[in-house]
Amino acid sequence: MADLRSSPFTVLFGSFDAWVEQEVLPGIEGGTLDRRDMVAVVTALHRWEADGTWGQAYAR
Repeated sequence: MADLRSSPFTVLFGSFDAWVEQEVLPGIEGGTLDRRDMVAVVTALHRWEADGTWGQAYAR
């Protein structure tokens, strides 16, 4: 079970990478998500995963 401070991606998909594999990549390949936009979005969200932003948000 995910920690209460886990990101929504970890809570819903088990890990951030699983979200990318299950939702983002198929969306890009299927043409529903723009590749350039999603690279920027995934990069920003991955940074939040790494730097503890989610845990800080829950602390407020």
